[in-house]
Amino acid sequence: MSRRLVIGLALLLLPAPLGAQPSALWQKLEENPALMAQEMRALLLETPQLIDEVRSEARARMAADAASDLAAEVAGDSAMIAELTPVLFGATPRGFGAEGPAAITLFTAAGCAPCLRAETELRALTGEIPGLRVELRSLSDAPADRLERALQRREGPETAARFRARLQDPDNAQALAESLTEDPEALLALAESPEIRAELAQEVSLFRDLGLDMAPSYVMPGRLIRGEMPKVVLQSYLSP
Repeated sequence: MSRRLVIGLALLLLPAPLGAQPSALWQKLEENPALMAQEMRALLLETPQLIDEVRSEARARMAADAASDLAAEVAGDSAMIAELTPVLFGATPRGFGAEGPAAITLFTAAGCAPCLRAETELRALTGEIPGLRVELRSLSDAPADRLERALQRREGPETAARFRARLQDPDNAQALAESLTEDPEALLALAESPEIRAELAQEVSLFRDLGLDMAPSYVMPGRLIRGEMPKVVLQSYLSP
């Protein structure tokens, strides 16, 4: 077999780029399956190391494609986060730590144990990293989340934090919320108000627009993190 044909067949073994047109050699061999089989057998007998070489090249190409896809995804996430910066990192009464815009926003839900652990670890980090501010946003508009937001409005963020810390069963959310206020009727009315519902709906929509789907999830400039992260990992991301 000629060296030119060996090289040509070797190239045929590699995955072609998307949208690439078949070569004349490939078309010729496709038209003659017997010739294809004959030439491929001869090729492998003459150069048995070719299989390993082709596999290596294929792995390299797939890794490069995966890296390119990941880079494109990261760039897309960064662009979306940059566009949503005011609503993502703007200071609200629910935030904690230093003054000013947040360095990280935690999407959380009432009655979510991993969310509570994540919040607790972030609170600890605000005491360890100077200038760190954390914002909380809701990924749910369930009744427990509406009650938590109403408590924050009527009784303050510390009371809302106690509610989140003590809530283990969302079915008991109303009883727990009523125990934390002197005016349960007003609290329940506020929890069902159009204002609270719209506020939570906007945050849930933001969570989904970012492509997030796990509780909790974290957002930093240029980075989305799905699922609970150990404190040491967050510290490495947040430390200057």
